[in-house]
Amino acid sequence: MLPNHDPNPADASTQTPMRPNLQDDEGAVSLGEMLANLWDGRYLILGTTVVAMAMGSYYAWRKSPIYQVNAMLQIEDKKGKSTNPMMEAMSGMLDQTPRSLAEIEIIKSNLVLGRTVETLSLDIKASPVYNRFIGDARVRGRTDAPELAIERFELPNYLRETPFKVIALENGAFRWEGPNKELLATGKVGDETKATFEGQTLVLQVRRLTGKPGQRFNLSRQPLLDAIEALRGDLTVTEKGKWSNILSLSFEHRHPGRGAEILNEIVSQYVRQNIERKAEEASQPLAFLQEQLPMQQAKLDAAEDRLNQFRIRSGSVDLPQEAQLILTQSVNMEGQILQLKQKKDELLRTYKEGADVVATLNQQIAKLQTQSGSINTKIKGLPKTQQEVVSLSRDVQVNTELYTAMLNSAQQLQVTRAGEVGNARIVDHAMPTRTPIKPQKSTVVGLATLLGLFSGIGLTLLRRALHQGVEDPRLIESRLGLPVVVTIPHSDLQTAEFRRMKLHTPGAHLLAKDHPEDLAVESLLSLRTSLSFTMSDAPNRVVMVSGPAPGIGKSFISSNLSVLLAQSRGTANRVLLVDGDMRRGNLHHYFGLEHRSGALGGLSEILSGQKPWRQAVRTTDIPGLEIITSGTLPPNPSDLLMSHRFSEFILEICQVYDLVIIDAPPVLAVTDAVIIGRHVGTTLLVAKAKAHTLDEIEAAIKRFETAGIKPKGCIFNDVMLMNVGYRYYRYAYHYGYKK
Repeated sequence: MLPNHDPNPADASTQTPMRPNLQDDEGAVSLGEMLANLWDGRYLILGTTVVAMAMGSYYAWRKSPIYQVNAMLQIEDKKGKSTNPMMEAMSGMLDQTPRSLAEIEIIKSNLVLGRTVETLSLDIKASPVYNRFIGDARVRGRTDAPELAIERFELPNYLRETPFKVIALENGAFRWEGPNKELLATGKVGDETKATFEGQTLVLQVRRLTGKPGQRFNLSRQPLLDAIEALRGDLTVTEKGKWSNILSLSFEHRHPGRGAEILNEIVSQYVRQNIERKAEEASQPLAFLQEQLPMQQAKLDAAEDRLNQFRIRSGSVDLPQEAQLILTQSVNMEGQILQLKQKKDELLRTYKEGADVVATLNQQIAKLQTQSGSINTKIKGLPKTQQEVVSLSRDVQVNTELYTAMLNSAQQLQVTRAGEVGNARIVDHAMPTRTPIKPQKSTVVGLATLLGLFSGIGLTLLRRALHQGVEDPRLIESRLGLPVVVTIPHSDLQTAEFRRMKLHTPGAHLLAKDHPEDLAVESLLSLRTSLSFTMSDAPNRVVMVSGPAPGIGKSFISSNLSVLLAQSRGTANRVLLVDGDMRRGNLHHYFGLEHRSGALGGLSEILSGQKPWRQAVRTTDIPGLEIITSGTLPPNPSDLLMSHRFSEFILEICQVYDLVIIDAPPVLAVTDAVIIGRHVGTTLLVAKAKAHTLDEIEAAIKRFETAGIKPKGCIFNDVMLMNVGYRYYRYAYHYGYKK
């Protein structure tokens, strides 16, 4: 690139150093390039972030809050404590955790939760119908919020999960509808309402109904197992600490009061079943004793009758000391045998005959029976009368002792069962809370915002990865061999001028005139300086500005460059700007001129012979700058350009003006630029940053070269600005230097 200098240093406002050579790592993306890419996509990133934040805010506002209530249980150890502290500690380490885990599973069992569901009718689902987009957000926390509380809802099991509707009416009345909106019945709060559906009688009793007339409620009854699973999903039971036997219960619900009621019922049902389980341990032996007591009493009565009858027949018989001793031994032995047999009968309710514990009792009974046989041998050695007295007295005493023992045991078991409290103790009951645990609005909004930010960054980088437009002007020089004479940064002021032109705002819209200190104008000053060197060996002083495609800023560059050239006394005195685009010419908008074809006309009138070119020239507010517009848009612009009048026109204006700028159509769209290029001395190719691929720019160059036209350089336009300590435009550096 030619060295950048200005013929009037006092007015210089920009200095553009030479571009660095393209290095081998062209594909590498520097931090500055990455930041520039993100800056280009700032609107996408901002939009994605705002949308995500709005969605997160909507979710946090729309989502019904969930409250958590807590309760605490203690599992007490009823086992006797060991006298050895070390053994007690080891036993605790081995036993406490499994016992706590077992109790946790019992709390979450179908037994406890099923009783809770049945007691509180949790399988009945009655919920208001809200707007799907707003939900309950508008009535949340209000005392008049819609509510339907059901006292009874009886229906056959096969109709569970069938959706019904309840519609509030005036004065506590309601309308009961079926799945197809058919009327089943009408009723009032507190009354028992019956209806017939599919040949079955349904019963509905509403305990409480709150809502404006017309408020609809969904009503159904879940299967019991589904209700238990839903309850189990909201319940959490953990052990506090390690081996503490303290259980912490937490339950989540939309209404804290209802949640506390449900959790307290779960705790009560667990404690109740715990007491029932302990009482059942005493009930089994008590039931056995109650069965045996009448039979034992009958045996005792029969033994006493036999002894009394013998005494009546034989009179009073005194037993010697030896016989009395034998009687005592026999009574004790028979009592032990009967007790063991009684214990065996009790065990046979649980174990089989071949169990080890039963076999042990059989061995003990056999041993005692052997000893009893030896005592019976001694009894046979007594006189016959004494033998009979000893035998009958033994039966009476044994049955008396056994009956008394059984009676005492039954009374003790009754007392034990009545006073059983279980080994579970409620430490803390559940109480309603005011602070919801979810959704955590600030967290939701923050995460949604971060997600939107990262999504925007990802989409920006993805768009950049998929986009093949050239952003590095060095690629044009290294790959295509076309020098880039200047890079022009994006100008927000020019964007505003474009908007005013579209709105047909009167007046000129020239950035070089209205905002001469804009960086884009400063870059055009560098182009003006470069032209003095580029045109040194040109056959004429005519410059054509073209590009691969429309909408890349050719007219902007042509109009503002012409202004700068006319303002420069060292470069040109008289400058003519020609709108060579007879298809979509719009240069007149930049100067605030009307696109007229009447008295003045334009290029189309000149080439068609309707007007001499001197009559089509229009003056501007810029001294030394004149313009010829495109004129009436003809049907055959290419034919007009190929006529001899165009070559004559170029020769004549070159004799009058010091410099001529022709704004030509895009070369890849039409052939007009190629025709014009054969008559001009200098051809400049405009490329817009990120708008063209290398293949497209190469195709434009080849289109010119096919006609024998060699473009002198490339103008790289609309490079986005990125501030990183100095003004950085991708691969082009611009330094402000104001007075």
